[in-house]
Amino acid sequence: MPTATAVLDPPTTALDLSGAGMIALTRDLCEPRTAVVADGNEALFARIAEELPLELIRVPSGESFNGWVVPQNWRVKRAKLYRDGQEVFDGTENSLGVAYYSRSFTGELSWEALQPKLVSNPALPEAYMFHCMWQYRPWDADWRLVMPHRLFATLGAGRYRVELETEDAPGEMLIGVAQKSGRSPKTIVFNSNNCHPHMANDGFAGTAVLIRLMQWLAEQETFYSYRLVIAPEHLGSVFYLKTLPRAEVDRMVCGIFEEMPGTGGAIKATSSFAGGHMLDAAFANVLRHHSRAHELVPWRCGAGNDETVWEAPGYEVPFVELTRCEDQFAPYREYHSSLDTADLMDPTQLEEMLAVLQRVVSVLENNMTIQRRFDGLICLSNPDYGLYMERPDPTVVKDLEADAEAWGHLLDCLFRYLDGEHTLLEIAERHQLCFERLRRYLQRFEAKGLVELTRAEIERRPPERVAS
Repeated sequence: MPTATAVLDPPTTALDLSGAGMIALTRDLCEPRTAVVADGNEALFARIAEELPLELIRVPSGESFNGWVVPQNWRVKRAKLYRDGQEVFDGTENSLGVAYYSRSFTGELSWEALQPKLVSNPALPEAYMFHCMWQYRPWDADWRLVMPHRLFATLGAGRYRVELETEDAPGEMLIGVAQKSGRSPKTIVFNSNNCHPHMANDGFAGTAVLIRLMQWLAEQETFYSYRLVIAPEHLGSVFYLKTLPRAEVDRMVCGIFEEMPGTGGAIKATSSFAGGHMLDAAFANVLRHHSRAHELVPWRCGAGNDETVWEAPGYEVPFVELTRCEDQFAPYREYHSSLDTADLMDPTQLEEMLAVLQRVVSVLENNMTIQRRFDGLICLSNPDYGLYMERPDPTVVKDLEADAEAWGHLLDCLFRYLDGEHTLLEIAERHQLCFERLRRYLQRFEAKGLVELTRAEIERRPPERVAS
């Protein structure tokens, strides 16, 4: 059974939330050769442990659950391709040069027989592509050599010899968990993958953003608790949730899978599966008012990742995916290739992604219901209150902000919302107003003794479970 190692404590360092700092961290995280099970995973988590107190969970090769299988530790010993006796390719010169979890093969092949065993991309002629399917489906493994298309294009008729030697050995899948405790045991989860070797946007830049978010949270007084889970795609989340007591899963009120933060696309947030969650509304509000460009899309219409595991029946943790995926099936040009490096990262894009996550946390932390302490209509313009928000008037010249009419309409409706049932976030979304501005405005009502603000906690509906 999986067991946890000792907690790793980081040294005390100054917190750097800059895009340049996140890119530097991304470069470090991209260095080890990682996979679902790989020798480089130890170095990766040792580097992360320099940033955050980290618990490591180790799941041995061969563990299975619901058909998912933790693979062996796979290594490439030799990967030579010869044409008419001359070496034309060595797959060990690049970490992606052999499709991950390829089986050994030695033999002579015609060009026609060899072609289907070679992987390249004519749209990225200099790139090695990341052939990753077999680390999630080890039972299907065959063999492939992966080469830049510029090399593939020089090959042709001839007699080829392949000498591919790989080995499998028992290993461990590593899952890194960082925790920030708040006043409540209710937990908001952040999730990132670590199984795409050397790749920045997909996704060690995403991991870097979440590391900085957790470091920032560690300095805050929070109501909710927060947890970062860094694990191989799907397999890591599957086995992590499997190990948790039911009560611990039930305390997870919602979560965010974040990836692809550094390229040029607009920020894209999916809905949770059921939609209508406080987390969905928080993203809608923050992105409307605090992003340069954004899209809100249905469940699984982003890049698609571990949200399916967290929302699976029996767990049903409402989960949003946050990316800059340009298209569901072509997230960005360099996707799953050796060109996905830290050099692609735009520091301002990383900073915006982090700022959005910080603001979403702030919305969830500060969402309130409002209960009035008066009857009747208050004259908000009276100097005793000083709470009136000016709106456009055709006979009076006023220097007003562009959303003054929206605020005016809010005041027409506001008193009916002060019933202890409506939340700040619901009101802000109904009127398409910035949550933070509305919160500060209603705090002025509270200071005048007109209302009482009470935390609107995220509720967790117990998941449907099959009796064991």
